[in-house]
Amino acid sequence: MHSLDNPFWAYSLATYAKDSAAAACLDLQDGKELDVNLLLLCCWLGSRSVKLTRGDVRRAIKLADEWAGPVIAPLRAVRRHLKPLSADPDLAAFRKQVAALELSAEQFQQARLHGAFCELAESGGAPVRAATANLRLYLSLTHPEAGEEIQDSLLKLVRAAFPDASEADIVSALAAPASNQTR
Repeated sequence: MHSLDNPFWAYSLATYAKDSAAAACLDLQDGKELDVNLLLLCCWLGSRSVKLTRGDVRRAIKLADEWAGPVIAPLRAVRRHLKPLSADPDLAAFRKQVAALELSAEQFQQARLHGAFCELAESGGAPVRAATANLRLYLSLTHPEAGEEIQDSLLKLVRAAFPDASEADIVSALAAPASNQTR
């Protein structure tokens, strides 16, 4: 088993806690059914100047789906079902326990992703460019029709993940076409 406390998990917690990152991730999750942990993986690897190939992204999607479908999604469904019932203090406490289990399940998913991708070599270049290339590649494989409607959420996510990058660099990087790498 891979370590639950790893650099990817630490990065994800720090990034998700930044202004607008959580909202952007949830918009992409709920609006386009994208996996937040894969979005964060794209950014984390990009922060290390690692560019993913199509094969890498396909492998990441498969690995994430093996855990998200049978484990995370049911916990999320229970938590969401309980939300309108949370006026009852006992149900609110139970919902909080389910939310904690959901977060733990996501930590396990991230440990699996970290184990599979932590050894990828740096490909050079600016981290924000690597991250946006990874994000665009993920989107091209899962939602090739996605257009302007998700750009605002992507911009917020990348801005939170790379607060020192200029707005112009982020917008330019997000506008570049997805990679044609086929490995």
